[in-house]
Amino acid sequence: MSDTEQLLCSLLKTIATEHDYKDCETKLQSFSTEAANHTSQLHHITLSATGKDDLKLFAKSAIVNENIRAQTQFEIFETEMFFYSELLKQFQEMEKHHNVPTEHRLATVKFYGCNREHLKEILVLEDLSAQGFDIYDRLKSFDWNHASKAVTELSKLHALSIAYSKEYPEKFDALYTKLHKDIDNIKSFLQIIINKTMMVIKGENKVKVGAFLQKVQFDEFKKFHMPSRRPVIAHGDFRASNLMHRTREDGQLEVVIIDYQMLQISNPIVDLMYFIFTGSDEEFRAKHYHQLLDHYYLELCNALTRLDVDSNEVYPKEDFECELKKIQPYGLIISLLLLPMVTVDDGNVRKLDVTDDINDLAINPNELAATRLNGVINDYVRLGVL
Repeated sequence: MSDTEQLLCSLLKTIATEHDYKDCETKLQSFSTEAANHTSQLHHITLSATGKDDLKLFAKSAIVNENIRAQTQFEIFETEMFFYSELLKQFQEMEKHHNVPTEHRLATVKFYGCNREHLKEILVLEDLSAQGFDIYDRLKSFDWNHASKAVTELSKLHALSIAYSKEYPEKFDALYTKLHKDIDNIKSFLQIIINKTMMVIKGENKVKVGAFLQKVQFDEFKKFHMPSRRPVIAHGDFRASNLMHRTREDGQLEVVIIDYQMLQISNPIVDLMYFIFTGSDEEFRAKHYHQLLDHYYLELCNALTRLDVDSNEVYPKEDFECELKKIQPYGLIISLLLLPMVTVDDGNVRKLDVTDDINDLAINPNELAATRLNGVINDYVRLGVL
């Protein structure tokens, strides 16, 4: 048994004691989602005890080696443990204090415990898959039902962060440092990915994208993440693989946001562009792009109102539209960087080794990535960005 497995077993014993699962039987099944997760080993866990319902748990144990961590300097595991153990509790207290109806509260997964030891981090949560939830197929463009529901949940997260900034301004300001993600160290890695994706761009659009990238240099790219008129606690990796969904018996869709490893203080438009352009195809955006943006702003206003915050005061529509115009090009850049990873076949995912560095994660775009990417570029020509 590895050190991490021993730590997980020890953590599960603590959880069993805390929840009165005496002399329980523990079943552990490790699995991988391949391309949907590059940073963790995943585990389905069942705790069984006489006279009690089985406790279905889900655990993530870190697999990112020290070499890659030193290159990225992203404290992704610490960030996610902070969200579930501290920030989420404060969000839930705010929802309770403002009498937000249960159906309008942020849908989240229950936190059971964690191990914070460096390189051996473990996070234990409730197992949503045991309740009928599944991850949306990342190889398919999402439909309106899934996209609108996901954006509704995103609006709740952003609204809570805005309310948090008003109620606890000092704590919010401290998050600028705590949640900071410095991408300077991965500049060469990002350039490698760009070079690979540029090879599949069609015709004269390659020249247009090249000219755009010359204008939007690395320092300009970083500015997209800088909050301007309304900073929020952004998810930072808001894509289909980080959402779980199920359809209830009454036909209503439920969506739960997961994987808060890239949480950061940023611009709300960043999460929107990230979601739309990594998870949809050209046909979906032709029908729903502007509709989805309007839906987000409406749901954000509704969520703020339920938290007793005046949306016209903290984030009027003209501010949203101004930021949208400025941040919109981010969707093009994030497509160039992420679509090869989002659409990669499971069989082509590189297994991380202790000697790997960040550049080993660069993926050659497949046919689906090329199709999606060229569709994004067509959109940005129509939007007047290219």
